[in-house]
This record gives sequence, C-alpha cells and structure tokens, in this order.
Amino acid sequence: MNNLELLKSLLSVPSHYREEGEMVKFIVNWLNENNIPFYVDELFNIYATKTSEGYEDKPYPCVVAHTDTVHAIRPIFVNEEMLFDADETRKFALKGYTDETLTTPTGIGGDDKCGIFGCMQMLLNEPHVKAAFFVTEEIGCIGSRNADPIFFEDVAYAIQFDGPENWMITEVCSGIRLFDRESEFFEIMDRVLEKNFTYYQYMVHPYTDVSQLKLKFDFACVNIAAGYYDYHTPHEYVVVEDLQRSIHTASEMIRELGYRKHEYKVDKPKYSYPF
Repeated sequence: MNNLELLKSLLSVPSHYREEGEMVKFIVNWLNENNIPFYVDELFNIYATKTSEGYEDKPYPCVVAHTDTVHAIRPIFVNEEMLFDADETRKFALKGYTDETLTTPTGIGGDDKCGIFGCMQMLLNEPHVKAAFFVTEEIGCIGSRNADPIFFEDVAYAIQFDGPENWMITEVCSGIRLFDRESEFFEIMDRVLEKNFTYYQYMVHPYTDVSQLKLKFDFACVNIAAGYYDYHTPHEYVVVEDLQRSIHTASEMIRELGYRKHEYKVDKPKYSYPF
C-alpha cells in the first residue's frame, strides 16, 4: 500500500469520540503489519516505540495524534478533488461523502486522522521515535490526561499534528505555554518552520493533547498545522501537499533538535478549561 492509499484508507475509517474502536483496530493492525512494538492501555491509548542500532539509551522524540473525531459514525467514501488551501490556491485534496454518488458531504475527520497519518509516517521513516495515539481528545483530552508516565520517562520533546490548515503553530494551549521562546528548542524549531512554511503564525489554541503532556512532564512540546480544512463541519477536507509538508517539517525538526532532552517546566495554571 503506497502512502496515498494508506491515507485514503485511514480517512475512510469512521471515528467519533467514545466510539473509536475501528480506528484503534486500524492503527493496531498497521503497527503489527509493520513490526513496530506497541502496547494499548485500559483507555485504548496506543503507545508505539521504534528504535534502531546505534540509538540505544538516547531520549526519544515523540509524535502525537488523537484517534477521535467529532463526526457521527457513518460510511465515509473518500473522493479526490481540487480544493483551496489557505492561500486560495487549488490543490489536490481528499473529501468525504456518505455514499458513492458523492451528493452528501460528511466530515472526513482530518482532525485528527491527518495526525495519525503523520505519526505513522514518522514511525516508518525515523530511526528512533515514539508515537502516542490518544483517545477522546475532542471532549476534554481524556486519553492524554491519563497518559502513561512510564512511556514518557525517556521522551526528549513532543510534536503533535493537530493544527488546522497550513500555517498555525500552537504556542499556548488551554492557557499552558508549550515551549520557551528563549531556548534552543524554539530557535531550532522556528528556523525549520521558516525554511519549510510559506507563512506560519504562533497561536493560542483552545486545547489539544500536548497541553496535557506539558502539565504532566518536563519536556518542550509543539503542535503544528496538519493540512485539514473546514474542520468539525460536513465539508471538511484534507490538502495532501499541506499534510506532506507538515510531516517533512517534523522530520527536519527531529534531525535538528536531535536525540537529547529539551527541558521545559511549567506551573499548573490556576484555572482550566471546563472540559
């Protein structure tokens, strides 16, 4: 299966918060097929680890995605179309419909199936990386709130693929700062983003899983745009080039940041979002 076929197959898997069984099975089957070690916790969070000779005892970069979407469980027929990116340029895209007549759009779930695909590509292509696939992000980051601390003991930093479109980079999430601008982590990350993104902006994001990781653990995190558009609507679609660019950018971040811990500690905020 080539990358486009894998992405289309992934996007066709229905997934809704608290109804993520089919997506969990899809990821587990893919990990088994690719001989990538993993385990599943009692919430059905999936934790995968890949390493290679020569990387023993080095801290791991960790990539992150969530397995749920906001869309009701129904068949998803994935269609190839030319649709607009954030710059109003028509690009090759994937959009979901309820049946093969392509008359009724349905949410394709790029938020965050794009992230799942990104994590899969990193597991295939990087020599030394961890990936966490968290359940039930859409109604309060339930999976990541209960992240297994043992899995993250040797994590160097975390990159999540859960930003919309092709420009948004999360700096503050749920009131929690994800990284320090006065740090090597930011200097390297910003340089890589400038090289690969036509335009990007650091933003405040309501919530996603790395906010919970930042509260629990002492490594820097970031969340990057993953190429999905009109998210949380029936007209959601994925611009493939934008997703591919995000994956390439994350790979380059790992090459530049290396396999050493980028520490960043934060105090728990006095308030939190009521999710």
